[in-house]
Amino acid sequence: MAREKPSYRDNLERIKEMFPTKELLRVGEVVEFTGLSRWTVRKMFEFNNGYISVAKLARAIS
Repeated sequence: MAREKPSYRDNLERIKEMFPTKELLRVGEVVEFTGLSRWTVRKMFEFNNGYISVAKLARAIS
């Protein structure tokens, strides 16, 4: 079984602080969280029907 990266929990906590009631984030919310452009966010992260889960985002930025 793969181990989670050391920064995963910290990233997950930061995302949950900014979006406490959300489990799925839209592109615009990821743009707001990361400060990256819309184009960059769409290229960097794997969205499914315009959404990404909080856990998947935390994993991707770790």
